[in-house]
Amino acid sequence: LISYFDIRKFSRKKKIHFFINTGVGVVIAIFFHFIEHTDWSENIINKAFDLIIIREAEKSAQLTEKKEFKSDKISDRIVFVDIDHATDKDKNQAIDKQWGEPLITPRNKLARIIETAYKGGASIIVLDILLESKDCCNPDNDRQLKTVLEEMTNKKVPTKVIFPVRIGQKGVIKNNLFDDLIEKNPNFYPAIPDITATAADRVIRYWRPYETFKAANEYSILWNISFLTAMVAHEKTQEMKELENKIKSQRFSGHYSVLLGNGKEIKISEEKDDMYLYRIRFLFIPNGTLDSYPEGNLFKELYTSEQLEHMSFADNLVSLKGKIVIVGSSNPDNGDLYPTPIGDMAGMYIIGNAINTILFGLQPSHSSMYVNILIEFFVIIVAAYCFLYFNVLLAQIIASVIFIFALGIISYYYFLHTGVFLNFTFAVVGMSFHRIISNIEEIIEKKGIKGNDYSESKK
Repeated sequence: LISYFDIRKFSRKKKIHFFINTGVGVVIAIFFHFIEHTDWSENIINKAFDLIIIREAEKSAQLTEKKEFKSDKISDRIVFVDIDHATDKDKNQAIDKQWGEPLITPRNKLARIIETAYKGGASIIVLDILLESKDCCNPDNDRQLKTVLEEMTNKKVPTKVIFPVRIGQKGVIKNNLFDDLIEKNPNFYPAIPDITATAADRVIRYWRPYETFKAANEYSILWNISFLTAMVAHEKTQEMKELENKIKSQRFSGHYSVLLGNGKEIKISEEKDDMYLYRIRFLFIPNGTLDSYPEGNLFKELYTSEQLEHMSFADNLVSLKGKIVIVGSSNPDNGDLYPTPIGDMAGMYIIGNAINTILFGLQPSHSSMYVNILIEFFVIIVAAYCFLYFNVLLAQIIASVIFIFALGIISYYYFLHTGVFLNFTFAVVGMSFHRIISNIEEIIEKKGIKGNDYSESKK
């Protein structure tokens, strides 16, 4: 058995073949290193990453299937309030009639939700509802909402409220109906509600930490709504000011790390589109998202607006105290439904999953250079031996099985425990390059044999 692996005992022909295979592996590794940040490469990584994200989501849903257990990676501080969350046709028709045209989230309903949440002791209220336009048909609804926000301001209510705002084409923040109150109340924050899709397939996978906007002839920072919420929850606003100053003064390079209360770190990279650090782990599963677990796992974390409105404040003191309350709507007519790796999901739930990812320090990361070298060395040697002893097709099958099953299982469990993604996907893709080289070798070898036969016949 040792003779099969001891290079010193190989014939000269076998040694040449083995070192050619090894050289091809090294060339492939270097080639993929240089194209790692191309769209093609990102697509390959996404396919492997999505399998892990989906499996992790299924495991999260499986743990709560009997409504008795919950994943230890899901924060018990996050709850959702889905305005007019509906599942049956009759109720949807009633909602359409109630909301009217143009379709604007009922501001009076939003006012009651915010009032109930802050009186119930909520720590942070996150709005996934844009408040750029007035309610043309029901102006009294806007007044009701403004009254609640003014009451919070005047009473210096400690509950934080995060308002989504957008940046226009000229780099200027679009107006919000309550800009004056946001500026006046230190517990009111504007934030960008961006969730980012991969260009190739338009699937939402990432959150982006910040955007720049133009204010008073200079550029300033607007934080991502999920990142801001998690940092405020961890009382890390001072660290955010430091990072903001670094970015604005162009002194930010590499990574900036924030130590969370649970001992884990969140890293912000100077590259805003980092495909590892800003990837969302989907552990909150709303109803109808996962085919394998259609009921999802939001059994205790989801309230409809009607349920919240009819709760007594005494109940809320128990259920909402210290909570992060995310308010939005899953009504598909709002146009706020997006494809994710685990299925279509309303924006409020994507934001909630991003908050949970950051809040718990579940930020994915790529493996270190040394780990990558070890993986590549293992892949190169295994592939070299396979193509040495087996024909091209069989070698490709055996090597792919080893990489997919052995490294795939190791990568999955390693990611669950560390958050580090072991990228061996290029090794499997690289098998096709090995096959091309092996085919060329076989052609050259056959031509050599034919040449020798011809020479012999001439003699």
